[in-house]
Parts: sequence; structure tokens; C-alpha cells
Amino acid sequence: MLTVTGLNAFYGRAHILHDVSLEARAGEVLVLLGRNGAGKSTTMKSIIGLVRPAQGSSITFDGVEMAGRQPHEIARAGLGYVPEERRIFTDLTVMENLAVGRQPPRDGLAPWTPERLFAIFPNLGRMQDRPGGRMSGGEQQMLTIARTLMGNPRLILLDEPSEGLAPVIVEQMADAIAKLKAEGLAVVLSEQNLHFAARVADAAVIIEKGAVRWQGTLPALENEPEVKAQYLSV
Repeated sequence: MLTVTGLNAFYGRAHILHDVSLEARAGEVLVLLGRNGAGKSTTMKSIIGLVRPAQGSSITFDGVEMAGRQPHEIARAGLGYVPEERRIFTDLTVMENLAVGRQPPRDGLAPWTPERLFAIFPNLGRMQDRPGGRMSGGEQQMLTIARTLMGNPRLILLDEPSEGLAPVIVEQMADAIAKLKAEGLAVVLSEQNLHFAARVADAAVIIEKGAVRWQGTLPALENEPEVKAQYLSV
């Protein structure tokens, strides 16, 4: 579904990403692990086009090269992005926020509707007319994901979906991601919470100082305590 090869990115003259390569498959969850400032968010922003990849980087999605395209073109191709900052429309209701994200259905995928989304995020179904600014942080996070799904993406990028959320909401978020995987979506998430990642992910990529340091399955990572200690411990 998504193949990133030799991804390099810069902020001004600062070289942030160094030859990052990864793959994400339909019906699987890939987690980008690493400490704060490791380059996880920059990797996601490069994939969606908010950070322009350096020349020679390759980002193919559904067999089409995306490197160098504008974010709206990448989104229209079926790649959804949920930023860490959430960025909901605080003056719009839940239903109005969902309407903003709507895109046409895609071949081979059942289109997302508010009713289907409320089955995954029941909290939202109970507050359809509530303005986004009067929702908790966890509810806003759910709304941001639901709004992105209204675009009917084939792959969704989730940047730190569990950060700052109460434990009960984190568990609900894990259940929601599992349901998205069951729908056949490819999910790529960046995360610092290893427990949360182990709950939802099939494979992991550890990023440190903008470079990939380890790749493999979550069970394999559990068997490498020295890797966790070196790259993930605080």
C-alpha cells in the first residue's frame, strides 16, 4: 500500500530525516516508535506532503509516486492524515465537522458514513450536535479521526493518537484502531507509548535522530530488551 524509500527531509539547512525506508500494508498497523524529536512526525508530514521530501526520495502509495505532490493531491489519492494537534473546527458541531471531511467513495471500499463511524466511536454518536470546542481532548481526537475517515482513505496516518489522553480513552482508541485494521485499512501511527503500540500494531520501525535503527514485528521487539533500552527508554 505504501512504500517509502530513501526519504530525506530538511528544515532549512538542518538535515532531519536520513534515508528513511518503510512499508505499510493493507489490513495492518505499522507503528513508528522513538523518543520525542526522533523524526516520527516529520516522517508523517513528509509522506502527506506538508514537509517537502528531498530530491531522490521515493514515496509510492497504491503504486503511484507521491513525493513532491501537494498535500491536497495526496489526500485526494486516498491517504488520510490525523495531526498531533487535532485541529478540529471548534465552532462546528460533530456532524458539521464530519461533513467537512467528506470525499467520494473509492472502488473496493465501503464508504464511511456517520452511522458507521458512530459504531466505532459511540461517544461521538451521543453528541452529534455538540460544538467541537465543548468536547474533551479524547473526544476531539476521536472526532479528528472520524473526520479523516469521511474522506474514505485507503491508508490513515495517526500522529501520537494516545498522547495526553486518559487511560480509559486510550483503551477506546486502541479498540477503534483494531476495527479500522479489520476494515482493511492500512494504518501508520507514531507513538511513544510502547504498551499502546503493542496492543494495536503488527510491525514497528524505530526512528532515532531521523534514521531507522530497527524494523520488525512487535513480538520480535519484545525479545530485544537491549533495543528498547537503547532507543525507547526515557
